[in-house]
Amino acid sequence: MFRTASSVLHILPIAGLYTFLPKYLESQFRLAAHTANMVSGVGGILVMGIGIIISGVFILRVKPNARLVAAWIAFTAVVYAIGMGILMSIGCPMDDFAGLDRANGVFMPECSTCDCNPDKFGPVCGADGRTYFSGCHAGCSSVNMTDGKLTGFGQCSCVPTLDNSTMTEVSIGYCPLQCSNFVWYIVLFSLFVFVHSTSEVGSMLLILRCVDPRDKAMALGLIQFAIGLFGNVPCPIVYGAVVDSACLVWDTACGERGACWLYDADVFRVFFHALERIKRIPAFHDELFPSRVPNSRVVAYVHYQVCVYVTQSTSTCTSVYFHLYP
Repeated sequence: MFRTASSVLHILPIAGLYTFLPKYLESQFRLAAHTANMVSGVGGILVMGIGIIISGVFILRVKPNARLVAAWIAFTAVVYAIGMGILMSIGCPMDDFAGLDRANGVFMPECSTCDCNPDKFGPVCGADGRTYFSGCHAGCSSVNMTDGKLTGFGQCSCVPTLDNSTMTEVSIGYCPLQCSNFVWYIVLFSLFVFVHSTSEVGSMLLILRCVDPRDKAMALGLIQFAIGLFGNVPCPIVYGAVVDSACLVWDTACGERGACWLYDADVFRVFFHALERIKRIPAFHDELFPSRVPNSRVVAYVHYQVCVYVTQSTSTCTSVYFHLYP
């Protein structure tokens, strides 16, 4: 039972993390969508695969006992929870957004302009290095076209220049992020994922170790069923609610709310990693119970079938299993 609970609590943060990690990287470090997906695959999935292979080779060569394997799984859960706490403090601020009222989740024009549509989010970058909600919020009165494509706005009365003059231009998109925490985040994230992934093989072996040999297939089936029902089903619901709670600007169409245009970076960072950390605490508790298995290594099972023939056509058979230890 504890192994099943641990497996479910293990898959919840992992599935949620890799589902919303690209969106988190896009919001926190302003990466392009394709770059965020590539970083998530290399720094997360690839590193996790390497950790699983290395841990499998180690267990094959060293053959640690069941208690040591369970203790290592509990240790990796603690390291992963601590790591999420560390990553919670590594991010980039949102101090370059002009007119952002984070308390109320609205953008206010920097100067007196005409009424701007608060639902039409089109970020532009000014010469002052700040990102404006739209060309209207920057006080722009003209558009710049290149080869028939909109490249920016001109005569923006709300954007000061370096010489303190007005009526400058803005370009389409966010301003370059002046933050170097992205490299540190990916390095530490990959490290904690690698440590945590080394528990995958041992976790599966403990499942097989805790049941009778003839019940292994049934045990694996029940655990996968529990993971799918209690892990994969609520995962997008829980994480989706957490991600949506950090949204500042929603896209609206016909009076209905659509996708999120802009997230509160600080709220997103705290909620995203705090949920990962909270779910690893009960998983660590569940690992403590399997760690109390006998300190031994099972090398092989010997199976005997004893049959008592009542008649020539009927018989009663009993299976006897012997565990061989070194």
